[in-house]
Amino acid sequence: MQIPGYRIIRKINQGGMSTVYLAIQLSVGREVALKIMSPALNADPIFSERFQREANIVGQLSHPHIVSIYDIGRYKSLNYIAMDYLPGGSVHDKMAQGLSTQEALRITKEISNALDHAHSRGYIHRDIKPENILFREDGNAILSDFGVAKAVSSSTQSTNAGTVVGTPHYMSPEQARGKSIDGRSDIYSLGIVFYEMLTGSVPFHADEAVAIAIKHLTAPIPKLPAQYTLFQPILNKLLAKEPDDRFQRGQEITDAINGSQNQNRRTPSYMSETDSSTIQALSLLKALVFIISSSLGGQIKKGISWLLSWRWQQKHGFYRRPNVSVTEISHINAGNDRDTIISTRIQRAIHYQASSSKKSNPLFRIIILFLLLTTVWSGFSLITNRFNPSLAQALPQPLQYASKSTNDFLNGIMQEKSKNNIEEKNKPLPKQHLAKVKPNSNFSTPIKPEENRQIEVPLDTIKPAIITTEAITLVETPKPKKYELSVSVEPKGSRIRIMNIKSKFHSGMQLPPGRYHLQVSSRNHELYDQWIEISNTDKKINIDLKKKPIPGTIFYNEINANDKSPAMVIIPAGSFLMGNKNYSKTSPQRRVTIKQAFAVSQYEVTFSDFDKFSKSTKRSSPKDSNWGKGSRPVINVSWQDAFDYVNWLKQKTGKKYRLLSESEWEYVARAGTKSNYWWGNDNVDGKANCRRGCGSQHSNLFGTKTAPVGYYKPNPFKLYDTAGNVAEWVQDCYVDHYLGAPKNTNAINKSNCKEHSVRGGSIKSGSKSLTNFSRDKRAKNRKYSDVGFRVAVDLY
Repeated sequence: MQIPGYRIIRKINQGGMSTVYLAIQLSVGREVALKIMSPALNADPIFSERFQREANIVGQLSHPHIVSIYDIGRYKSLNYIAMDYLPGGSVHDKMAQGLSTQEALRITKEISNALDHAHSRGYIHRDIKPENILFREDGNAILSDFGVAKAVSSSTQSTNAGTVVGTPHYMSPEQARGKSIDGRSDIYSLGIVFYEMLTGSVPFHADEAVAIAIKHLTAPIPKLPAQYTLFQPILNKLLAKEPDDRFQRGQEITDAINGSQNQNRRTPSYMSETDSSTIQALSLLKALVFIISSSLGGQIKKGISWLLSWRWQQKHGFYRRPNVSVTEISHINAGNDRDTIISTRIQRAIHYQASSSKKSNPLFRIIILFLLLTTVWSGFSLITNRFNPSLAQALPQPLQYASKSTNDFLNGIMQEKSKNNIEEKNKPLPKQHLAKVKPNSNFSTPIKPEENRQIEVPLDTIKPAIITTEAITLVETPKPKKYELSVSVEPKGSRIRIMNIKSKFHSGMQLPPGRYHLQVSSRNHELYDQWIEISNTDKKINIDLKKKPIPGTIFYNEINANDKSPAMVIIPAGSFLMGNKNYSKTSPQRRVTIKQAFAVSQYEVTFSDFDKFSKSTKRSSPKDSNWGKGSRPVINVSWQDAFDYVNWLKQKTGKKYRLLSESEWEYVARAGTKSNYWWGNDNVDGKANCRRGCGSQHSNLFGTKTAPVGYYKPNPFKLYDTAGNVAEWVQDCYVDHYLGAPKNTNAINKSNCKEHSVRGGSIKSGSKSLTNFSRDKRAKNRKYSDVGFRVAVDLY
């Protein structure tokens, strides 16, 4: 085999769709994995399109844990892709050698990050499994094989509706159903791989792909061995049956593994081994209906095809048209359940039937159809009338009557059978099989003595046992007592639900003792999501939902009847890349995530704001350097003065005021931008107040003075003067690098800290020192004429 520009060394792997070779890319002398599509598939446009799409998708994804594409082309009848050569084998290979817990966690985090990147670009992998996770020489895990990946918003669908794509052992429930999916399906598949890496086997086993799919739909989430109990909550959220109950993105998995689970998340309503038989029965019925409906669809289609295959000719009479062969769409041998399969829901549900019967009698199909319908109806009637009478009563009158009649008929049969079994057990034994024995003889436990009384027992059953002449009385287990649950919510009209029961909530409803998952929601308010416990008394709960913070909203907090806090702006949650790799003081760069919205003062704290604190604490007002007070930013205040001010605000308002951390300050200064300044990478002229390069009206040959706050335009977060005017104290103790700096919003604190960080540049700075990432240090207890501060307040 010859591909221009490449020298093929050897075969690495082969599948039903393509073969992968180790090759040298001659133009750059680089080792690559050359993936060549099987020439036999060239005639099928579906496979050609998939092959081309894999290259297009991976070409748009640039991530250290996603395989890289170097070249794509066609030579004669050969379609090929040149990509990363990954010599470290796959997770499947590593598991055979033995994986440590730390390796499994690291691999899961790296692939989670890769999925987070792919999903953020709008692509779903659809085939996460150990064979598709490979390793570089340095051990880094790489996500590969995007052959069945798809774009979420793709307008062209190469897979028909209802088609099942993936590998049975790793399919999500919605993927097994053939429903539309999103990135959360990949997260479920990664959960299966996570479980397999920890335990050495997949959680759900069966001989047929359909049976595995049913287990994904109905089986409870598996329990990890005792040594991995710490990771059970993570597994529960990875393998939740409903996508809304799983991690919503890959970054959340990384945070969970790192122990960063402080944010209030919804508790997954997954099914465990301890769930009631009612729930499991309903889930099983749901899966049964799904599989049978698929089978019925297949039978109907076969029946129609059989009818349409007949033709009439005067010469030959009725005859059947020969079957038209249809190419089955599958990557590899469908008998291997670890292989990627692409087949319709119907094909999967009746695969074993189609393979076992070459021809089928129409009468046999009708009988099968009748039996399937009878089974579904009988199961539905039994379950609804026995476990959920309210559902049975909600049916239309004819169906309700039919359901009750079917239930009564089946119960009558079961009771008659039970009665016959009891009569058979109580039937007296023939005399020849009985012997007379005296009480208390040959028995380990004495029989109640009665004078001159003998007991007849079978000869072949005389052995140590407990025998009593008293009758056995069956006692019905009393039903648990129920107690009243009342929930009062503000605002009125909020939606109240108990997530782990089926009944609709109403105030004062009766519930047996136990734990209940209460969820209360209202528009523009935070979700209330808590587990409550009902013991042996009625329970009343009062809930006041907090208003959901709206980014950009400006508000004040009252200090007293006449004074208010500085104007505060609500800042949205988000993430950004902090620092700049070109400067040692701002390196290394790191990704910082702001998990919750918070508020920041819209302006730098002014003399007017600070004077309220000075008068209240009987301090002297700071000097203004003859530039004026009022709406100008307060200066000549030390870090300790700023710290005392926020504590005073906290005491007076009852709110959680504080100084910003360095990471928070840079986040609000960037305001969602990636450039050096929030307005771009240059052209500072007229946009800030500084000594050189700003073209400031407050700067001249004799010096520069502060401008009133709000003189220049605000950034996209509605914050003024984040660049220039005065530098701003932040919470952090100054360190001249970011090595070991926290990846969250925590400040760097040190005992006996003598220098703190200031951000934003000032009237004494040049324009190049006003960038979003620039930073400086000042002595903690000194006061400076070009340093002020702004404040933050937590909303939760």
